[in-house]
Amino acid sequence: MPKNKPKILAIDPGTRYMGVAFLDGEKLIYYGVKVIPNDNNDKSPNEKLKEGKEIILRLINDFKPDILVVEKSFFANNRTASLLHTFINEIRAIGNKKGLKVMSYATSTVRKSIAGNGRASKKELSKVIVSKYPTLKVYISQDRAWKELYHQNMFDAIALGLMALSSRDNGTKIAK
Repeated sequence: MPKNKPKILAIDPGTRYMGVAFLDGEKLIYYGVKVIPNDNNDKSPNEKLKEGKEIILRLINDFKPDILVVEKSFFANNRTASLLHTFINEIRAIGNKKGLKVMSYATSTVRKSIAGNGRASKKELSKVIVSKYPTLKVYISQDRAWKELYHQNMFDAIALGLMALSSRDNGTKIAK
């Protein structure tokens, strides 16, 4: 790995739950899920975008990354997918405006690099990440299915960060 460790802010975007991770080189500094509140479904798409952008700006200002990596959106023909695609474009624009190197990867590309299989399940991906960061084991098995789904956003963000790190370091694979 190069002497200058990259500082990577990884975002698994969502219109409700957004996985985030910050890596300083291979060291996982911060991870979690940010929630864009939707009080009784009364928020307009513009209000959701505004809140999402505020979260991204706060993360960039707090962590001061060199690289911003965000998951590529898939194309579907519905309102939520359109909003998500717009949000991803906004995240990329913020990163570019802040002078960050902005990277994007498709889900299957990340899963192939990290888990060794482009069709790996979220659970399989999580297990590979836990093998690298054992303190995250507590987030894999939860007492409620919604908690596991919630934390998958965080694991997806960590995987994106590792993908950006591995592609920066000559494409080395993370999969075990």
